[in-house]
Amino acid sequence: MKIKILVLLLLTSLIVSANPFAKPSEPSGILRFNQTHPSANIFPVTLFEIDGKQIVNRNPAVWLKPGKHTIKVNSKIDLNSRSKPVISLQKVNTRKQDNFTLDIVVEDGKTYYVGYDTNDRDPNKWRPVLWKVK
Repeated sequence: MKIKILVLLLLTSLIVSANPFAKPSEPSGILRFNQTHPSANIFPVTLFEIDGKQIVNRNPAVWLKPGKHTIKVNSKIDLNSRSKPVISLQKVNTRKQDNFTLDIVVEDGKTYYVGYDTNDRDPNKWRPVLWKVK
C-alpha cells in the first residue's frame, strides 16, 4: 500500500512539474493570439499544442512559465484581406505541417504577440511568428 501511494505521489509531481501554464500571479510571460495586423499579412492563430501536449484553448491569451516552449497553432487566414494575391486556395491548403510550429523562450514579465505571417507568395513559406514583444 505504501508503494502504491509513493508511486501515485511521484506521478502526480511529474504531471504538475510538466505543466507549462502559470497563474497571472506567478512568474510568467503572456502569449497573445488575436491581436494581429492584416495589412501586414499577419493573421490571428489558435493555440492547440504546447510542448507536445494537445490542449483546448479558446482564450486570446495564455500565461506560461518562463523557459523554452514549443507551440503549435492553427492559422485564421482571411484570404480576402491579404494585400498580396495567393496563387490558389488549393496551394494554401497543402501547407507543410511544420509551418504551424514555433519555438519560444518565455521570460517573466514579457508579453509575446503570436500571429501567422503570410507575406511570402508561396504558402509553404507561411509560418507562425512573434510579431511583437513588450
